[in-house]
Amino acid sequence: MVVVLFLFSAGIGSAEVIYVEPGNSIQAAVNNSTSEDIVIVKAGEYQENIIVNVSGLTISSEFESPDHVLLRAKDGNSSIFQVKADNVTISGFNITGPGKLPGVPEPSNSVNSSVAVNNSSGPGDTGENQSSGQASNSGSNTSVYEWDEIGCPPAGICLEQVNNCTIENNTFFENRYGIYLQNSRNVTLLKNTFFRNGIWLDEGCGRNLLINNTIEESNLVLGAHCWDNIMFQNRVSNGDGISIACCGGNNLVSRNEIINCSTGIDIYDVQARTVLRDNLITGCGNGIYLTFVFDSRVYNNTISNSSTGIFLREDCHDNELSNNTIIANNESGIYLLDYSADNRIYNNCFNNSINVRTENAEGNIWNTTRSPATNIVGGPSLGGNFWANPEGTGFSQVSNDSDSDGICDLPFNINGSDFDYFPLARPPSVIGVDLTVIIGMPETNNTSDVSIEVDRSALDFGTLLSGQPAGQSGKPQVLQVRNTGKGNVNLSAEVRDSSGTVFSEGIYISSLFWSNFSEVIPANSSKDFEIVLKVPANYSGNGTEKGSLVFLAKQV
Repeated sequence: MVVVLFLFSAGIGSAEVIYVEPGNSIQAAVNNSTSEDIVIVKAGEYQENIIVNVSGLTISSEFESPDHVLLRAKDGNSSIFQVKADNVTISGFNITGPGKLPGVPEPSNSVNSSVAVNNSSGPGDTGENQSSGQASNSGSNTSVYEWDEIGCPPAGICLEQVNNCTIENNTFFENRYGIYLQNSRNVTLLKNTFFRNGIWLDEGCGRNLLINNTIEESNLVLGAHCWDNIMFQNRVSNGDGISIACCGGNNLVSRNEIINCSTGIDIYDVQARTVLRDNLITGCGNGIYLTFVFDSRVYNNTISNSSTGIFLREDCHDNELSNNTIIANNESGIYLLDYSADNRIYNNCFNNSINVRTENAEGNIWNTTRSPATNIVGGPSLGGNFWANPEGTGFSQVSNDSDSDGICDLPFNINGSDFDYFPLARPPSVIGVDLTVIIGMPETNNTSDVSIEVDRSALDFGTLLSGQPAGQSGKPQVLQVRNTGKGNVNLSAEVRDSSGTVFSEGIYISSLFWSNFSEVIPANSSKDFEIVLKVPANYSGNGTEKGSLVFLAKQV
């Protein structure tokens, strides 16, 4: 009913609503529909394969929840939904397949980037990585699929050469593929949940949005010649991570959480810019794995508790790796192999027992131009990387910084021929009051969702001069706020414990009166706020009135 009212309010008065009762056919409802109609499937269990060839059609469960409508395939070798029309929306279904057998081959017309992982001799490789697309635990209820690689494979939903479709709020369980796209564009996959099946974008898919999906025991794959796709804020765990095959580019992989996967993010033979930024990768074989990759950007990622943090091999060159935090990885923080050269690697924080390994990979650039700016460990200068180890004896931890400019006095020798000429030094201690606010309840074996650090929790403006005119005050105080979490935080302020009339004129924060102050601090970013106290022109106090300004943080 919410969908119907929305459409009517938008002026779509011609749309017909078609209800499907248990025992009736969803396919029949689709066949009887026209463009802009709405098919609403009532709670129950349905077993059929549905071909959607009506453009502009919306197919939704009655309560828009996958808990109420279960769909199973009547023919296990065909997709449950096969979408062949543009502007189709499918939402709110539990789409369950019969399971799959390990070892069923992937389609031959897509390059499987995980082959590079399976054949590698790099650190942490046991030769036991599963092929991309195979769940790490495929269950006992399995079936053999027969697919000639023509048309749609056995998938929960297959979109075949379509545009502008939306698949949202569905649950996919043990299908051969959860969602499979063939040469489709401008498709949005939003807030879907996958168990033992994942997302596969086959050859030629472009400008698709994959946002807020959860994939357990499987993977997310971009096949060959895929361009301009965005994978944002997805969670992939206990499977094979995110893979991008050859010959595409301009893809963005941002703010994804990848946990306990064979590889976190795997890119093979991509020679046009791909951006990996702000991803959280933990407990994987290789955190980020680049093979024969040119001109990509890898920055602001956090990689921890994996075998190798970042692995470059087979002539990776002209890539830029910056602002990454690479810590507590077993084999090495970064590993360069097979003539990977001319990569720019700077302003990263390495804190591993072995930070860097290279084999036949000289000629990389390990620092940028020295310049004044806040670096990754809070120092005052950009330059090279921060080299630490868990024992506290890393080069950056013990080297002198005689002029306190945030750069070690001596360069750091990488491999005998390459140097970090401006290694970052441990920043000096800052005297002040630190406040850590935890937002969200910590879960077992999981970190809290977001935290924010504030240099001073309360500002004491000290003694005021009697009769100070309006609009003037002492030297403004600067408060730096750093959001170290993975979610955005709304920062607001309030005055507490004020005395007298001192605050009647107000506190100004970055030129805004305090009562109106509210600003969002994006994840993993920092901002300075200038704090100014305006004293009333008719102030006649004794100059000892005080107050505190308290900052409040809330995840948004």
